[in-house]
Amino acid sequence: MRVGPEPPPSRTADIGGRRIAYRESGDTSLPALVLLHGLGGNAAMWRRQYSALAERFRVIGWDMPGYGGSDPLPGTPGPADYAGALAGLLDALGVGRVCPVGQSVAALIAASFARACPERTGALVLAHPLFGFGALPPGERTAAVEERTGAFLTLGPRGFAEDRGPRLLAPGASEALIAEAVGSMADARPEGYVPAVGMMADTDLTAEAPHVAARVHIVAGSDDPLAPPERCRALARSLSGATCTVIEGAGHYAALERPEAFNSALTAAFGAPDSS
Repeated sequence: MRVGPEPPPSRTADIGGRRIAYRESGDTSLPALVLLHGLGGNAAMWRRQYSALAERFRVIGWDMPGYGGSDPLPGTPGPADYAGALAGLLDALGVGRVCPVGQSVAALIAASFARACPERTGALVLAHPLFGFGALPPGERTAAVEERTGAFLTLGPRGFAEDRGPRLLAPGASEALIAEAVGSMADARPEGYVPAVGMMADTDLTAEAPHVAARVHIVAGSDDPLAPPERCRALARSLSGATCTVIEGAGHYAALERPEAFNSALTAAFGAPDSS
């Protein structure tokens, strides 16, 4: 079940012989905002952002490589490889400077992009960020990756989504929102999900984020079990000039659970003149 407005149509761009699918809204003359979904998402999950933010931004959402209409990346890609694919998509769309929004695991991609391309990054939002497993001892890293990928491959995308999806939303979420979150997660494919989890193995957001020159804003959900607000606030305190907004009544998907508050947080983060 899907609720909320219809997202813009999906399009594709050829990036070095691989397809990247994306959706967009807003005039091309506006500041560009790029929405990067996490492990259980796709470009359609931002349906409550495309139209709501289109008067102020050119809003671009991609299907992460291996998700939706996007081809997977070769080998065992790290955050820099995903960031390179993102840069290729922005080049194909004629986008120079951009405001990236990295949700969940895509916080690692957004931070990598901001670090590699400071001249193209107006500001950076890390929404419900996953921190990666890079700070864990090697054995624990391997176990963390195997737990996530093993459950996904054993249960299958639909079974995994039905098992994990409802737990990621705040208590009291409507049946319609639960069904939407589960449906989005169930669309994931092994060729996208497994490499994206593997990307976390050697990555530590707390080590990566201090090297980002752009202004950083963190968005957290008051009831997020994966990126608890206290950890998000601690990350913000560790970064010079960073801020953190905690959205009450939101779990791991404030963009669909509390869209007005989420959209306001993005507008505030990217509203300064130097973010365009």
